Amino acid sequence: AMQGSVESRYCLGCVEEENGNVDRAVRHFLISAKLGLKQSLDKIKDLFSDGHATRAQYAEGLQGYQDAVEEMKSPARDEAAALGVLSRPSNAFCKR
Repeated sequence: AMQGSVESRYCLGCVEEENGNVDRAVRHFLISAKLGLKQSLDKIKDLFSDGHATRAQYAEGLQGYQDAVEEMKSPARDEAAALGVLSRPSNAFCKR
């Protein structure tokens, strides 16, 4: 996870949340949301709704996610997606 695996960060966040370490979980979810993982942004949103994350943390995650998605856009990527060349990321990388 420390080397940049987005999915590993998400899974670590899930484990930390299950263990009651919500602050650590939010940090892992923030990192992976800023790298473009929608599931992490959704987790931050849920934690915010439950009162476990701050509005500032949710805003930081949302802005980071939007920046990452924008950075990944390109005409070639859009064309490949339209042709079905790019596969959609799996939600099955973590059982949480």
